[in-house]
Amino acid sequence: MTAAVMTDRPAAYTPPAQYKLSAAGLLRSEWTKLWSLRSTWIVLLCAVVFSAGLGALIASSVPSDQAIGGAGAAIDFSMAGISLASVFVAVLGILTVTGEYSTGSIRSTMSAAPKRLSVLWAKAAVYGAVVAVLFGAMVFLTFFMTQAIFSGTELGGVSLGDEGVLRALLGYAAMIVYLALLALGIGSILRNSAGSIGFYIGVIMILPQLATLLPWNWVSDVTPYAPGNVPNTLLMVDPAGASLSVGESWLWMGVWLVVTYGLAGVLLKRRDV
Repeated sequence: MTAAVMTDRPAAYTPPAQYKLSAAGLLRSEWTKLWSLRSTWIVLLCAVVFSAGLGALIASSVPSDQAIGGAGAAIDFSMAGISLASVFVAVLGILTVTGEYSTGSIRSTMSAAPKRLSVLWAKAAVYGAVVAVLFGAMVFLTFFMTQAIFSGTELGGVSLGDEGVLRALLGYAAMIVYLALLALGIGSILRNSAGSIGFYIGVIMILPQLATLLPWNWVSDVTPYAPGNVPNTLLMVDPAGASLSVGESWLWMGVWLVVTYGLAGVLLKRRDV
């Protein structure tokens, strides 16, 4: 006869009855997930290099006899790479959401935070803060770097104290944060990487520009309110001739974010993950 051997079977883990993921814990988890991906480092590095590098390249390519126009022209030349950088940042914002759906890890995330909406807010807060800090510093670094290139020309005497310059630089930083958050919200709605990126580039970026080619007068009245166009006033040193005022630009940026995240929140609560 053989004696039966008793083995201890580990009990399944059950969280405490009063277990609740804190807001700090949720933010920390989103921070860890964001920086644990190699794509985050690559995309953000490419965005910084392209934005600062392209601005410096364009600034150094302006002939001295054509480097005129004052603060407005100096800012336009300096920040020429921001539009390209915003595409990198928007794509990464989309992937921070859709990547979890494609791998299925979103189920674990939602199990830890069953109210779901807190996950969306945490993702937006962490990514928005990273973009704000990184590109806020990059905007000012690029400005001072290009001013050094412009030394000796009429564009080289621009300072932060000049009227409208500081507001325009802050506007560029605000614009790229706004577009990053808008893209993240679109990713939360569509849940598909290719579809979200295609929608962002096609509808948010390209469609308003193509619409201006249509022969209807009302189109020119509507396109300034398109999601991708509303930050444009913030980028101007002198916004006197802009379609939207500075206050209206901020207002419509808020409106589009509220609409996007409102829809994303409703769908997140109603759809199965």
